[in-house]
Amino acid sequence: MPDNLRITTPVTTNESINKIPSAKQPDSMVPIDPSKVLQPNTDKQGNQNSSFDFLLNRNSVFSKFLEQLGETPALSQTLQKIVFETFSRSENIRDSRPVTLLMKQFSAAIKMEQPADILKNLMFQGSNRTKFSGPVFDVMRNLMNEYPDSGLEKPLGDFLKAFDGYFSTPEITSAIEKNLSTLVHQIPRPYSKQLQELADQLMTDQPVNSLDMNLTLLKEKIIPLLSKYVASTNDFGTARDSITLLVHNIARLNISSHQEVVDKFSSLLDYCKYELNLPDDKMNQIKSMFLKSVTEASQKPENQLYDSLMKVLSENLRQSSSSVSQSLYKDTVLSLLLDNSVYMPFTHLLLPVNYNGRFMFSEIWIEKNDDGGKSSSKERGGGPKPIRLFLTFDIKALGYFEASIVLSQEKADVQMNCPPALMKNSREISSRISEIFAQNGLSAQSIEFLQENSPSAEKRILKKVYERKNVIDVTV
Repeated sequence: MPDNLRITTPVTTNESINKIPSAKQPDSMVPIDPSKVLQPNTDKQGNQNSSFDFLLNRNSVFSKFLEQLGETPALSQTLQKIVFETFSRSENIRDSRPVTLLMKQFSAAIKMEQPADILKNLMFQGSNRTKFSGPVFDVMRNLMNEYPDSGLEKPLGDFLKAFDGYFSTPEITSAIEKNLSTLVHQIPRPYSKQLQELADQLMTDQPVNSLDMNLTLLKEKIIPLLSKYVASTNDFGTARDSITLLVHNIARLNISSHQEVVDKFSSLLDYCKYELNLPDDKMNQIKSMFLKSVTEASQKPENQLYDSLMKVLSENLRQSSSSVSQSLYKDTVLSLLLDNSVYMPFTHLLLPVNYNGRFMFSEIWIEKNDDGGKSSSKERGGGPKPIRLFLTFDIKALGYFEASIVLSQEKADVQMNCPPALMKNSREISSRISEIFAQNGLSAQSIEFLQENSPSAEKRILKKVYERKNVIDVTV
């Protein structure tokens, strides 16, 4: 009986016996359209063909920074040209146009007859490169290093926002006025007419005293009008970008009152007292430093060289009729802004000088401390971290010089590039450099003159910038 239930293979019919299978026809080849092939994630990232590009999100903030950095000429190509033309031509121009007068003021400001004048201008730029400079901010930086995981970032960040907003109230109000003026020409009537009537009510003469009234106008009348416009038109064009920028500036103005600064500073002090357990004498010291910082911040520092430079750039950018000049000034301003980006690993100082009738354009890049001071010198296994800097200076009628300097415990290691015509005097130049270091309490441990084909300072700096693309990914 079990044999009857066994499953067997069915018998094939005679139709398939001894039948030769037909050869399978190959599939027809369809040509591939290259334009339809998926491309790697490299759009809007310039021509940087690094093997680690896949680590960088194409929508990241740092990616946009790299893209802009690659498209913007260096200051040696833009600002140096502007300054040299000012140096060469301003004395011979006789008209009385405002731009010409600014050029003459700038030409007079770059005249320096003593090394002390050069040092003074460099020190001013280094000390005022950020608004958060002074004793109280130095103490805060030290506290951040001493208590890296204490949560101090939140109250400190709130205080910095309020401090920046309060002492930027005139600039923010002026920016809002320009935003409204731009929007009036971007949106159709009757909205533009209503917006113009409201914009005329903005008080810009005394922006600090008029802060509350301006905020009431912006938040209760202007923003509702623009919200109504967007809701009824679904405008996603250029007006939408202008509205976004306007809202950003209003948000900054909203935390710019004197009371806001006091409240945020009080919250910061409470955190330091109860969470970090700082002693009373330390707390009193921070309070006195804060009062001093407020006084100094209310008195805008002045420097003839850099004030005249900023006026020349802004005025020529606004009034220049030549498209070439407009591009030159725009690239210069953009390069200055990029140099102050949080992603730039160097502190960048620049100095145009007319030294006893000879023009020189110099730039200094000082490498920032990457570890943020979180590791002490003992943990790093020795003394303080070496300071690395790059120095370039172009002297008209003499040539272009570069230097890479490493400072460690009052000793300096120097690598130099100089014009080929001066290489025969390398021993004399080396001796003079050693004297300069000795006059400033340093000793030149080694001075090496590099060959012509060695990497330039600009390439070394860009290499350091692009190294960060493997670790930074701040997405939008």
